Amino acid sequence: MKHRKKIVAGLLASVLVFAGCAATDTSSSQDSTVGSTTTTATADTTVTSGTTTTAETTAFTVDVDWSSLPTTDVTLTDDGLVITEAGTYVLTGSTTGQVRVDTDGYVRIILDGATIASSEGAAIQVDNAELTVLELADGSVNTVSDAATRSDEEIDGAIYSSDDLYITGSGTLNVTASFADGIVGKDDLWIGSGTINVTSVDDGIRGKDSLTVSGGTITIDATGDGMKSSNDTDLGKGQLTITGGEITITTGDDAIKAEQVLQITGGTIDIVSSVEGIEAPVIVIDGGDISLNASDDGINASASEIVTDGLSITINGGNLTIVMGAGDTDAIDSNGDLTITGGTLNITAQSPFDYDGTGTLTGGTITVNGQQVTELSNQMMGGGRGGGPGGR
Repeated sequence: MKHRKKIVAGLLASVLVFAGCAATDTSSSQDSTVGSTTTTATADTTVTSGTTTTAETTAFTVDVDWSSLPTTDVTLTDDGLVITEAGTYVLTGSTTGQVRVDTDGYVRIILDGATIASSEGAAIQVDNAELTVLELADGSVNTVSDAATRSDEEIDGAIYSSDDLYITGSGTLNVTASFADGIVGKDDLWIGSGTINVTSVDDGIRGKDSLTVSGGTITIDATGDGMKSSNDTDLGKGQLTITGGEITITTGDDAIKAEQVLQITGGTIDIVSSVEGIEAPVIVIDGGDISLNASDDGINASASEIVTDGLSITINGGNLTIVMGAGDTDAIDSNGDLTITGGTLNITAQSPFDYDGTGTLTGGTITVNGQQVTELSNQMMGGGRGGGPGGR
């Protein structure tokens, strides 16, 4: 639950609840270790399929003047840390405890050479906050790992936030998830920058309402899904957007997945291995450099619990290289419409296209198994060939 209140500069004190933890209050208007005093992130994207507006991604805006809030330097000990007041907290040292956030206000956690190896649950756990910013200090290497068991199994990430979480900075974050997922945001999860390496026994990075990646270098090695937006109960959520960054995913299941809408407008994406590479009911690719290896479907528009019709794949741009495993596999499989208006596609597959609705090709350059094609072939269920407009 979120509790909202107005933050008045100078009236907030920094309260830390921990034992044996060295803390120094440095509530000056600006601290050189803190970085910029204002954090701003915006996204307002309308996703369309053909001429119909399907959904909108999260409109996520935060503008916080951190210089108006106190800054506290914390040297971690094994007693961990509980943050109960708004402000900036600069963490160094190591702990086998947890870092927890429970406040009505804005919290920025700066990891500056911190090791958090929790022995009791999630390593970083946000129970309540207006917004939590996780910043990776310049030049720092930070390590986060969770316990393989816990009393509350709903807290299923090594880094777990019940509210909005924004990850930024120019340092490195290494996350090892031994219980389930690596990084989990139950509301909106935003990754703006940083070098982030996630190894998990289940999903790598999950934002329930939305997951937005606008920058950073992200490497995921996950037994489950690589990155996903998982809300399949609230219409208009469950959205995943990639506008930038360098992403490498090795996964035992789906690499990039959304329960409602998935849009890629930029960035470099390398899916080393997956069952299904990119999956959502509605997929729009406007740009980016994407290389994809999959053993089932490369790009797949399929129904979810909440979106059962209007399924579509729209490719307007980008450079895509899709390599499919042998067998009953499809490089691009839409359980609805397939529209290609631009981009460069290089496909290696027995079945390059499979669509149940209308197939439309009006632009772009498509190469299938070394041969350039100007029409969409349709691999129908049961192995027959059919065609929609522009099809063969």
